[in-house]
Amino acid sequence: MKRFLRLLALSTTAAGALTLADLRQHTSGILLWAPKLLFSAAAPLLAALGALLALLGLRRRDPWLAGAGLTGAVLASRHVANVTAAHRGFEQAFAPDWPGQIPPQIQSDLLSRRWTPYLARAAAEVTRDLPYGVHPETGKLLLADLWQPPAGTNCSGLGLIYVHGGAWRMGEKNLGVGWMFSRLASQGHLVMDIDYTLAPSADVPGMVQDVKRAISWLRRNGADYGVDSQRIVLMGASAGGHLALLAAYTPNDPCFQPDGSATDTAVRGVISYYGPADFLDMHQNVEATRTRVARRKRIRPYGALVEGMIQRAGLAPPGTPVEQAINYITELVGVDPALDPDLYRRLSPLGHVGPHCPPTLLLQGTADIFGMGPSVRRLHQALQGAGATSVLVEFPGVDHAFDMALPQISPSAQAAFYDVERFLALLSQ
Repeated sequence: MKRFLRLLALSTTAAGALTLADLRQHTSGILLWAPKLLFSAAAPLLAALGALLALLGLRRRDPWLAGAGLTGAVLASRHVANVTAAHRGFEQAFAPDWPGQIPPQIQSDLLSRRWTPYLARAAAEVTRDLPYGVHPETGKLLLADLWQPPAGTNCSGLGLIYVHGGAWRMGEKNLGVGWMFSRLASQGHLVMDIDYTLAPSADVPGMVQDVKRAISWLRRNGADYGVDSQRIVLMGASAGGHLALLAAYTPNDPCFQPDGSATDTAVRGVISYYGPADFLDMHQNVEATRTRVARRKRIRPYGALVEGMIQRAGLAPPGTPVEQAINYITELVGVDPALDPDLYRRLSPLGHVGPHCPPTLLLQGTADIFGMGPSVRRLHQALQGAGATSVLVEFPGVDHAFDMALPQISPSAQAAFYDVERFLALLSQ
C-alpha cells in the first residue's frame, strides 16, 4: 500500500506539471497533447487528490508521500487559478460599465463564476439533420441540428451558427459540444450546428460559402424560430473558427458569396475558439513540425510513433513519410505560398480586417501546439487598429482544443463559456 500511494502521489505531481507544460516546438508534444488536455480538464480533481494524499502522508508520517501529494495539489491548483483569472477584455472593448448593458433578467441566467465543480447540461429541444442547402458541386444535402429554447423560455432573438473543427478535412456536427448548445438554448438563443463540405470535395472558399448558405437559410427562416435576422452570430473551433472569422469578415464578397446570391450575409458578431488567423503562419508552423519529426525519425520506435499519430490525424497521407508528404496547408490552398502569397492572405481572416468587421471574441490558449497564438494576437491588434470591437481572452498554458475534454468540469472550458455567454448577451441587445 505504501508503494502504491507513493506512486499515485508521484503520478499526481507529473499530471499537475503537465497542465503547466508548454509543448510547442517539441515533437514529444504530439504524444503528450491528448494527456495534457485530459489532465488540464481534470485539474480540480488532481488538486483534490493531491491534497488528500498530502494529508494521508502527514497522518502516516511519510514525508515523501506528503511532499509529492502537496506538490501535485499546488501544480494543479495553479493551473485552475491561471485559466479562471478575471480579465479586462470586455471592459476595454465595451466600456467599463459593460455589465450594466446586460438586462437583469438575462444576467440571472448566466454563470455567476468562471468555474464551478460541475456544469450540468440544460434542457433544450433538438431537431436533427435539417437540410439548409445543397452543395452545388457534389449535390450533397447540407444538414444542421437546431438546438431550440425549451417550451416556456423567452427567445432572445439571437441565432448562433456553429462551425465544427477538424483541419478542414475531418469532423462533423454534434462534436462534443452539446452541453454548451443546451445551455445557450436554455438562455433563449437558437443554435444551428452545421455540417459543411470538407476537403478535398471543397476548397476554402467553398467551405465559407457553405457557412454563408447557413446564414442565408437562417435569415430566411429564422422568424419561425424566434430569431431576429439582424442578430445572427457565427462561432467555430479550430478550422471552424477560421471559417467563421473569414465568413464574418467578408459580408457579401462575391468571392465567398454562395450561388451568386444577393442575400445579405453580414452577421452581428463572431466567436473563434483557437481558429487560425493567418495561413502563411500556419504553413510555416507545419513545415517546422515536419522538419522536427523527420529529425526524430532516427529514434526508434519514438519517431515512427510520432509519424503514425500525424498520419492518423489526417495531417499526412497514410504510408507516406512525413518529410515527403505535401504540406497539408499547401494541399488545402492548392499552391505553395512562395508562388501565390496573396491567395494565402485572401484566405486568412487577417487579410480582411477593417472597420466593417463585426464584434469579435477570440478564445486562445497561449501554449497552442499548432502555434495559433501569435497570429490570433495580431488579428486582435489589427481589429483594434481598424476601429472594430475585439475581445481577446488568452488562457495561460492552455493547449489546442481545450474545450473538448471533459468540458463540464474543465476550468478552461467553463471560463471560456463564461465569456461566450456574456458576449452573446451583449450582442442580443
